[in-house]
This record gives sequence, C-alpha cells and structure tokens, in this order.
Amino acid sequence: MLKRVRLLFMAVIVIFIALSSRLAYLQIVKHDYYWFRSEENRLTKLTLPAPRGEILDSKGRLLVSNRPGFGLSLMDRGEGYDRESIEILSEILEIDPAEIYNAIQGQLYMRYLPLQLQQDITAETIARVSEKRWLLKGVKIDIRPIRNYRYHSTLAHVLGFLSRGTVGEALQESWREGGYDYKPGDLVGQEGLERVYELYLRGEDGEQLIETNYLGQPINYMERKEPVPGNNLILSLDLDLQQVAEEALQRRIKIIAEEEKNRFVGRAAAVVMNPNSGAILAMANCPSYDLNTVSKEYARLSQDPLKPLINNVTDGLYPVGSVFKMVTATAALEEKKIKDRDTYSCPGVIRLAGDTVSCYRRTAHGRVNLYDALALSCNIYFYRAGLAAGIDRLAYYAREYGFGSPTGLTDLPWEEEGIVACPEYKAKITGGEPWYEAETMSAAIGQTYHSITPLQLATYVSIIANGGKHYRPYLVERVEDFQGNTVFQREPEVLREADISRQTFNMIREGMRRVTQSSPRAGTAWYQFKDLPVAVAAKTGSAQVDSGDTIPAHSLFVGYAPFEEPEIAVVVIVEHGGIGATGATPVAAEIMEYYFTGKIRGITDND
Repeated sequence: MLKRVRLLFMAVIVIFIALSSRLAYLQIVKHDYYWFRSEENRLTKLTLPAPRGEILDSKGRLLVSNRPGFGLSLMDRGEGYDRESIEILSEILEIDPAEIYNAIQGQLYMRYLPLQLQQDITAETIARVSEKRWLLKGVKIDIRPIRNYRYHSTLAHVLGFLSRGTVGEALQESWREGGYDYKPGDLVGQEGLERVYELYLRGEDGEQLIETNYLGQPINYMERKEPVPGNNLILSLDLDLQQVAEEALQRRIKIIAEEEKNRFVGRAAAVVMNPNSGAILAMANCPSYDLNTVSKEYARLSQDPLKPLINNVTDGLYPVGSVFKMVTATAALEEKKIKDRDTYSCPGVIRLAGDTVSCYRRTAHGRVNLYDALALSCNIYFYRAGLAAGIDRLAYYAREYGFGSPTGLTDLPWEEEGIVACPEYKAKITGGEPWYEAETMSAAIGQTYHSITPLQLATYVSIIANGGKHYRPYLVERVEDFQGNTVFQREPEVLREADISRQTFNMIREGMRRVTQSSPRAGTAWYQFKDLPVAVAAKTGSAQVDSGDTIPAHSLFVGYAPFEEPEIAVVVIVEHGGIGATGATPVAAEIMEYYFTGKIRGITDND
C-alpha cells in the first residue's frame, strides 16, 4: 500500500515538474513571441474614411454630397481568410464565392486589416449577417460615408463617379506627388471632376484602435483619430440652366424620332459658356446615366449603341457643316479676297472647280453679299469665297479660332483635339494623295476632313463674341475646405488672341445677327428668336454624314446673346437631327429664353 502511495506521489511530482517546465518555457523563453501574437490578435487599427468633399453649383446648391451607409468587410485574423465565413457570406450576399476570392486576390494583402466586400448594404443584409454572426470570423459591418449624387443623371458626364477600377500609372504618380499614395482597391474618382479633383476631394482618413475577440468582432473601442473632410468644389454651372438644356435636348430628340420617323436620332449635346471669361454655365449630354447606379450597370452602359458613357461635348468629334462659314468669311475678308458688300450670284446649282455644286435643296438665292450669305446660309457664296481664300488660309484661320487643338479645359480628364481639313492631313492619311479644289469647296462649308468638338465650337463662337480672346474654359470656380476657407480661386485666363482684325469681327457679327432677323431677308433662325427680348447672333448648320443622303445630317447651332453685350455663347448638336433650323435651333432657343426671361416656352418650328 505504501509503495503505491509513493509511486502516485512520484507521478504527481513528475507531472508537476513537466507542467511547470512547460509553463516556464511559455512564460519566460517564448514570452516575447506569444505576447506579440496576443497583442496583434487583440488590437486592430481600422481606417476611418474621410467624408469626401461636396460639389455645389454656382448658386450654392448641393449636387453631390455624402450620406451614411453600411459597409461589409472581411478580415484575415492571422490564419488566412476563413473559408466557412466566405461560404456563408456568398449565400447572404447572393454572389458566387469566387467573386469574394477574386476580391481577396485583387487587393493589396494586409493581415488584420479589413477588406471591404460591399458598401451601402441593405438592412436585410445586415439582419442576415447578424443572425449568423457567431459563425462568421473576421466579418465586420461599419458605418461609412456613401457618395450621393442628388440629381442622378443630371451632369453625369461632368461630375463623374467613384469605383475601385484600374488607375493608370501616370495618374498614380500625379497623386503621389500630391501626397496621396494610391493602393489597389482604393475607392477613387474614375471620371469627370471626381477623378481630376481627387486630391482636393478625398480628405484625410482617420484611425480607430479597437479590441476584438477571437472571431475578429469588435468588443472595445480605444484610441481614435478623427478624419478630416475633403474640400468642396463650387462650380461655374447653374443647375437650373443645366436641367433646362438637358430636358430641351431630350424633348427635341423625342419629337424628331416620333414626328419625323427618324430612327437614327438619339445622341445630342449642348454647352453654354460665358464668352467673357470661359466659365461653363451648362454642359448637357443625351443620353445620360444615373451616377448612383453606374457601377452596377457599367457593363450594360458600355455596350449601349448610343454610347451614354461618352461626354459628347469634349469627346464627340463632328463634321460641322455651315457653322464653319464664319471661318471661310474670315479667311476671305482678312486676305482681301472679298469685301462685305461684294456680291456673288447664286443660281441654286453651279459648276465650279470641275464639280457641280448646289445650295441646300437647290434653292436659288440670287445675288448675295456676305451678310445675305450668312443669313441665308448660301453654299455657293462660300464655295466661291473658299476658293478665293485657298485651303491653306482656311486652315490657318480655323486654327486661329481654336480648331484642331484642345480648348484648354483642365477640369475634365481629357478632350479630343479634332482635325482641321488641309492638304497635309489628307496626304498623311492617304499616303500622299494631292488636294483638289473641289475639296476646298467642301472644306469651306464645314465638310470633308473637319472634325470638331462642341466645346471647340463654344470657344469659336466666344472668340467671335468677345472680339478675339480665347479664354480657357472651366467648370470649377473655386475650392473651399470644410470650414469654408478658400483653397483655390479661378481667375479668367486668356490663352491667346486670334490674329483677326476688329473690322472683320464686326462684319462677321453683323452677318450672324441677320441669321435671327426677319428682314431685309429672313435668316434661317429668325422664327425661333422672334419673341426673345434680346438680339441674338447665330449660325445654323447641317453636317452631311452620308454621301447618299440616306442617313440624316447632324443638326447644329452656334450663337451668342445679347448681340450688343454678349453674356452667353450657346452650342447645340443633335446627331442625325436634320437641318439646323429644325433640329438644334429650337433647343438653343429654349436655353436662351430661360436664361433671359426665366421662362420655359414651347418653340414652334418653321421649316
């Protein structure tokens, strides 16, 4: 009996020594290792996203703000992402588990830091996560600011949107120089002002130190550094004028499609600019898209044949037709090839430079001078004026008006340069083919190789209105921090002055004024502006897109008002909208009527 007691006692001693040795090993020898692991598992530093800066119109009305929303994140607790949690989340979120794994692989890997899987989740999703919270490891729901585009599709192409899409290295480098170190997966501006003003808008993120349990769920909140909100953008745009422009475009497209049985119409653009500063007051595109849902619908939108994602004002390239005729008149007047009172006979159809050419619908205008030719849009007059000036001078003065190069707008990510028709360009794309005089006639009325954006047209008509100054167009008037202090203030900037005489500008402006007058000869746009309380200078145009005339021409309008002291320049393009007087001009008339009277009144067409 005593022997058994001794053996039991010895066994207890051995076990005690073994346990004490193991405890000493863990507590002393491996103390630093396990302390570090314990602390790393217990404490997590979370990023507190800074509220993004707001965007307001020129009257202080909110266009883009932030609202509180819930985001769902997944965290690697040190042993890899929990597979069971991923399977449960895929059921709750109704997505394939592969999407979650792809999101994990596509992010910059950081252990103990949350990987956001979805933002702005619904209350139903939150409830379903809460039901299975005890099974979910590393899953976290938190409140974060969600971008709120208050007017949905209004100004979509100007404002842009946020996503975690690909960002080019050049842009990343630009951001790094500005103090923001972009990481794959960051939510950043992808288009428009959101992209260009990323450094101003994003603010400075805060931090929150939290204590978590073994599931990675927060149990205690500790040190906190508050985020600093981003800066606010105050735009030159007027929301009311913008909405009038967008609605007028949509209404005109519907009328053309339904009443004229035109199946080609569907895309259009309008831009309103202050010719004395370059401030853009409205920039409308049709069709548009909802900024609040664009991320979900991007695949569909990118395949839409009407290309709603493209900003037609800056990226749309068009033949410009008769609105180019002021360039031709400028070239012929400046080179002393014509005088304003010189007349040409217009029989409706004529043979010139080895080609048979005509006015629209072969209309015979009789004898016309410069002012008549602009008012009536007489092709034959401008064929002769273009031949007299020559293609080289036409190209020169087209560039003086800003065609063939960017306008200088820096508030949007890019803009097309466009093309000025000239022998050099033709030789480049045809392998050296010569230029013919018949092509000079086409170039003189805005056809052949000319390719011009609506924003370039707005610069063009502004240069005419203000007497030669090319102002840099802009959308952002100033930037303010969240306390209301001015961070940046825009000042009008003259990029260059056109090499055109004051006398020529006066003649061109008088010809444009007659486009909207009923006498001495009724101009092509007189009816739409007959009741406007101010005088308008304008030019209508139709740009041929099909040599067989089976596809309707693009419809164009350029103009400014008041004639005596210009305040706004307006450009409208309706793709495949037909002649300028019935397609684009009614839209411009609605815009001007609202601007000068505050009223919106239906415009009756006069064909």
